[in-house]
Amino acid sequence: MFGLVLLLSTSGTSLAAQQSEGSVISERSSAAPSLFLVDSETRIQKLGWSFPAGSAIGGGRLRERVAVRGPGSFAWLRSLFDFLPGVSGPEYAPFSPIVLQRDVVRLRHLYRDAGFPRARVDYDVRLDTTTNRVGVTLIVDQGEPLTVDSIHVRVLDDSAPPEAWPLGGSGDGGSGSSEVDLPPELSDEWEAFVEDLGASRGSRFGQQERARLVNETTNWFLDRGYPWARASVTRADTVDTRVSVTLDAVPGPRAKVREIRIEGNERLSLDVLIREIPIRIGDWYDASRVSEGERELYQLELVRQALGGIVESQPSDSTVALQFRVNEGRPRLIWGRVGWRSASGVSAEAHWSHRNFLGGGRSLTVSTNAETGWAALEVNNPRTLGLSALVRQPYLIQRTMDGSFGPFVRFRDDFRDRSLLFGVESSLGYRKRALEAVTLQHQLSRLRVDDTYQLTPVREVVLQGDSTFTPTFVKSIFRLSGAYGTLDDRIDPRSGYLIEPSVQVTGPTGISDVEFLRVGVRSMTVIPVSTDATLFLRGTAGRLFPFGESDPERGVSRTRAIVGLRDVMFTAGGTSDVRGWASGLMGSKIPDVRVNSDGSVVANRYVPAGGLARLTGTAELGLPFPFLPRPHRSFLFFDTGRVWSPGDVFDPADPELRREGWAYAVGGGFEFRTLVGPVRLGAGYKLNPVPVDLLDPGDVARALVDQVPLSTLETKSLRRWHLHLSIGRGF
Repeated sequence: MFGLVLLLSTSGTSLAAQQSEGSVISERSSAAPSLFLVDSETRIQKLGWSFPAGSAIGGGRLRERVAVRGPGSFAWLRSLFDFLPGVSGPEYAPFSPIVLQRDVVRLRHLYRDAGFPRARVDYDVRLDTTTNRVGVTLIVDQGEPLTVDSIHVRVLDDSAPPEAWPLGGSGDGGSGSSEVDLPPELSDEWEAFVEDLGASRGSRFGQQERARLVNETTNWFLDRGYPWARASVTRADTVDTRVSVTLDAVPGPRAKVREIRIEGNERLSLDVLIREIPIRIGDWYDASRVSEGERELYQLELVRQALGGIVESQPSDSTVALQFRVNEGRPRLIWGRVGWRSASGVSAEAHWSHRNFLGGGRSLTVSTNAETGWAALEVNNPRTLGLSALVRQPYLIQRTMDGSFGPFVRFRDDFRDRSLLFGVESSLGYRKRALEAVTLQHQLSRLRVDDTYQLTPVREVVLQGDSTFTPTFVKSIFRLSGAYGTLDDRIDPRSGYLIEPSVQVTGPTGISDVEFLRVGVRSMTVIPVSTDATLFLRGTAGRLFPFGESDPERGVSRTRAIVGLRDVMFTAGGTSDVRGWASGLMGSKIPDVRVNSDGSVVANRYVPAGGLARLTGTAELGLPFPFLPRPHRSFLFFDTGRVWSPGDVFDPADPELRREGWAYAVGGGFEFRTLVGPVRLGAGYKLNPVPVDLLDPGDVARALVDQVPLSTLETKSLRRWHLHLSIGRGF
């Protein structure tokens, strides 16, 4: 079968006009071509992009602007697996030359608005007459960007009416306007602001940069007493690829607050609401403080919505009236959730809240939570049951501080111990912004240990021969923690960073039976690689310093010291950690030995030995999901970590059970967003396991009892892999 290639010039003129079955027609044009063989049944087989000089605009944003649609990524893979439930075959959209021409125009406008005035958009279309499908390639040459050469800002009076104030375009501002001086107390700030604007020289001048200059100038005045301030770019003189920008600002009259109105409150008193607003009668108007008042009102649990601003239709003079509208919810609320993780099985929690307990905006919350271990995929699954009551006071000393107090009780049966913990917890928090906060907590509790799992080499029986050990502990722990960052979204971040340091210390000595100092820090950085890919970097570091009775080398009882510290010792491995290992099992570990009635030794799991120091790091690349659009995604990761204890006090005596060096893991997975929360499936692969990582715990236990070297046991390569699966958020 022979095919004839039909070539069209850039003006759409035919150079050949013969057709045969199976022909391929190719067209490349920047004008208005004609593909005369295209009909209503022609479909788009493939949509591609070409950027000879690169592109400052991401592929995702470009695809959102065009109407032509290809079958999407991995079309061949969807065709192969379309017989599976939930996987549909690729859809081939109709092809229309008119729609393609409109897309070309839209893309040109998009690049010009982004600061590329000489952008050229072309296309290449190839028609396969056998299948009546076309392959479309959009070719974008963005050209040289338009950059800022200079910025001049003029402050104009308000003698012209508001409708004559500058709104953009070219001109010299509103009629009747002339440049004016600002109050002396603002002169230095204004000069510094103009100098900061000048730092934009050399940046690309598009609609986004234009809007930024206007918004920053307007906001400067709004935050310094000018509630009717306006600004615009009134001139942009272009020479070649350089532009000189003139900004006109019309601040209007400077005004002080004469009145603050509150509307919509039914249960919260005016005094409670007013105290949350950081602006008072007689203060200069400040838009940023009005916005902060909205956020502070929203922090009251009874408030569902808070909107603030100036009262509409008031005259522009030296005073201004403010208005805050609030929308209150029901005072009592019951809610809960259920989730599942491969490490802990089914988890659940339930809460009952009174969101205006005894008035004053304070709240009372009674909570219960449980980790059942049901359907867990790991043998080290925790089983916990907790109950707590917490009273929160939103305004304590000042509006940016709050406090809480309440009792709690928790039963636990996991790899650490089987125990009952009860006590009271109190906290004092300071919050400057959403991700700038400091919290001081104190917990006074009593721990009763009913059983503790393997803490020593398997040749010893835990607690045997240690007459000084008693199974109860009194703990008095102070914890200071903080958060600082710029994440755009705490739950599903796209950019920014977050640092969370913490310090814990026990005391006084006469009260607390457990004594230690623990310092740690967690960090996250989110870097948007493109519109479709995001890089997540996470890291942790920590160090535990036992002292007094909790120092195994100096305390009365080594066993008691280790049992008391198990809650604060470091481990690594699990769903959000070094993912080639199960929860807590990346470092040194010991088989959890049980002796049957017939004297046989069995062990169906490992128990983490824990450590006094920890370092971990993660690099995860989030990518589009092959079959589904956002917010579903896939991911690839590289994890590393180290958990160790300086000295030999906390590590297993048998060197074959120790792991103090760095561990590395790679892997990937998928994340689905559902109505019940994210479903996350991942697999990790151990790059450098030690022999005990690849051995069955029962085999290891019997070998240690029989004094057989672990190097003689047969390793299992399947243990290099570890599967992680979760449904919903972990509790």
